[in-house]
Amino acid sequence: MPDIIMNADYITDLLHTEKTHHHTSQRLTEGQLEAAAIIEDHSLQEKLLKELMKNYMILQQKVDTLLKNTLPAVVAEEIKYGDRFAPRVYDCTILFSDFVGFTRMAERLSNTELIDILNRLFCAFDDIVSRYRGTKIKTVGDAYMIVFGAPTSLDRHAYFAVLTALEMQKYIDDFNRTVTYPFQMRVGIHSGRVIAGVVGKERLQFDVFGDNVNIASRFESAGEPGQVNISEETYRRTKEYFHFIKRGKVPLKNKDAMNAYFVRGTR
Repeated sequence: MPDIIMNADYITDLLHTEKTHHHTSQRLTEGQLEAAAIIEDHSLQEKLLKELMKNYMILQQKVDTLLKNTLPAVVAEEIKYGDRFAPRVYDCTILFSDFVGFTRMAERLSNTELIDILNRLFCAFDDIVSRYRGTKIKTVGDAYMIVFGAPTSLDRHAYFAVLTALEMQKYIDDFNRTVTYPFQMRVGIHSGRVIAGVVGKERLQFDVFGDNVNIASRFESAGEPGQVNISEETYRRTKEYFHFIKRGKVPLKNKDAMNAYFVRGTR
């Protein structure tokens, strides 16, 4: 009988020990699972964070590219980190061009053809301007405006402006051999001090202002098809590099007559 009691007690102890081990094992297993879950959750968080950072960097790069395609790079950087581009004065050269008889040309072409041709021409001009370190300001219809020496200063900016104009006219000559309706372009150039800045708060645009901008525009209007018409000031800065024909004083809209020169080519 005592043996039976002992065996019963022994079995009870074993059952209790087994139950204790089971609870302990269960707690360990739950703890391990929780730890594994925390580790896995942390790993997942890290993965998600890395993915978010990657997407953010891609988006940031796209925004930077778009901003720098809209504004000159130095202007875009200043706005990005300082919220604005403070107006400042530059000594520079301004170039205006437009196509002669563009309105009549537009009447002969469909809207699609007209846009395709302008896109082709302006893309070629963009490449030329970039090569000579100019800054495209804007296009308005068939007019194209460039500045040399702003927003980044440029030595011999008048020289690069004239080179650009000559190459643009050469491109038009080559282009006309490939189309039914030829284009003719006037170019006007003037050098001097301007104020430059970014105006407005929507569709930001870097632009230059001042009387010298108006004079450059007047020299384009007073030019002739296929010619590069420059002011006395631009001539003074470039006369050692190019051949010219002196035109004498030419009338300018809402301005006194001024000396003008046609550029005939490089020396």
